[in-house]
Amino acid sequence: MKKEGQSLKVIPYQDITDLQHTLDRLQSWEEPLAVLDHFFQFRKGPINKKKVVKEYYACGHLFHAFFEEFLRLMEIEEEKVRKLDGERKIKVNL
Repeated sequence: MKKEGQSLKVIPYQDITDLQHTLDRLQSWEEPLAVLDHFFQFRKGPINKKKVVKEYYACGHLFHAFFEEFLRLMEIEEEKVRKLDGERKIKVNL
């Protein structure tokens, strides 16, 4: 009994380490994003307007840095996925 050839995707070790590197970069944003989350939570009591303006300005820069990095990483990873999906197939007869 002979089975038809199946396509298997081969994922090189370098692609796996690249993915781990990307995950590490995304995880490095965990604390800065927690700061942003804290800033945007509803606060009770009196508001110090000068402090809020300073925090808003700082959080705006923090968000912009994250957003730029996120878009860059997404573009890189989408390209890697397209390459993996289209190029890395081999035939194996079982």
